[in-house]
Amino acid sequence: MWRYVLKTLRKWVYMIFLLPVLCPAAFEIQSLNTAGIALGSVSSLYPGLLNPAVLTPERSFRFHTDYSQLYGIKGLDYYHAGIDYGFIKRKSAGLVFQNLGNSVYQEKTVTFKFGQDIRNVLSLGLSLNVYNVAISGYQSSTAFGLNVGSVLNLDKQTQLAFLYQNVNNPSICEQTDPLPQCFYFGVRYFPKSSFELYGELFKDTEFPFSLRLASVLKPFSFMDIKCGVQFKPDRFSGGVSVYWRKLSLDIAVLHHQVLPYTFFYGLGYGFR
Repeated sequence: MWRYVLKTLRKWVYMIFLLPVLCPAAFEIQSLNTAGIALGSVSSLYPGLLNPAVLTPERSFRFHTDYSQLYGIKGLDYYHAGIDYGFIKRKSAGLVFQNLGNSVYQEKTVTFKFGQDIRNVLSLGLSLNVYNVAISGYQSSTAFGLNVGSVLNLDKQTQLAFLYQNVNNPSICEQTDPLPQCFYFGVRYFPKSSFELYGELFKDTEFPFSLRLASVLKPFSFMDIKCGVQFKPDRFSGGVSVYWRKLSLDIAVLHHQVLPYTFFYGLGYGFR
């Protein structure tokens, strides 16, 4: 009896902490891709994440799916699935589907993206996001957001990236709830094929600047070890990616100052 009461009370406490995150506006979480979470949520330079200017290699196809139950709370289930295809002449396109919530409240996002490389120095990308929020017993609402991104190759070891999320400043729920507008400026440095460093400055127009730092170590050809940290809010994360032929398996964990840790699981398949 007392165990049940304590368990119920604990869930309510978690929800109280989550209310400031979930209530002000829908779609506050930018991306919950497992590999990106392991990198301290760096999203502007890692393949398959938010920046459409990060191109998929030519003549290649990749499918990836992710799952997580945020903070271990039943009902905060997250699903992510994406397809990326690299065309000839350094063009790539992708389709991404995300779903967060439960039978009572759900946030769905469908993203169409396209990127183009210019003389192997600069790549530009554009993506269209279709946002939908549905609450049981109420009419659902839909909005459209536009992302623009770029990646500049300074040399063979250094890349810079810029991403502007929701350029058109969309709102949802009868235009009463503005969706997040976010800026990303990222740096990737890979002095060796077995080691990479990432840095990213993130700014949501409603919140202070946030710095994100990460590294990737590749001790074996079939394994990547990732770790990252972000500030404001202060969190650390880590994860492992394992590759076998055309398959990839990702596992990541994200720290929270108050709530339980969140585990993320990803599975990918790619071929050329």
